[in-house]
Amino acid sequence: MIVFVMTFLKALHVLTAVMLVGPLMSAPFIGRRAIQRRSADGVRMAANQTRLFGAGTLLTALLGVATLLASDGKYEFRTPWVIISMTLYVVALALVFFYAVPALLKAARMVSEGVIDAQPEASALTATADDLRLKEHLDAITGRVAGAGLLVLLVFAVITLLMVIRPF
Repeated sequence: MIVFVMTFLKALHVLTAVMLVGPLMSAPFIGRRAIQRRSADGVRMAANQTRLFGAGTLLTALLGVATLLASDGKYEFRTPWVIISMTLYVVALALVFFYAVPALLKAARMVSEGVIDAQPEASALTATADDLRLKEHLDAITGRVAGAGLLVLLVFAVITLLMVIRPF
């Protein structure tokens, strides 16, 4: 019976990882593209998806903990790869909720307020210094969103490798 429960929990853990962590990896990059297109609605949607899938990964983590508890002592919370994985997961959530989502929401506000176009050549003659400064700031936010998305992707890749290899 315990083997069935363990297998079922592992399957649910992997399924939720695919269904929730996977979309979380793409949402910041979708937001980045929406910022570049100057689509405030697209940026807000990406921020909401990032927040929703970030929160959804809690289910994946809980199923991972349940799998660990059902492992009949094979793995414990003090196992190094488990500690490292859980720590990296907290880092990933911090990047999502305290860096990527606020940056996307700020970018959505800026886009909806009308930051000048991505190619300012046509409007450069009429752009003010404030307009150009806002565009520069929005471009910096775009880079930060992409960087945060890439870091989250790398963190989850390391977590996945640790779970597969179990090096310690």
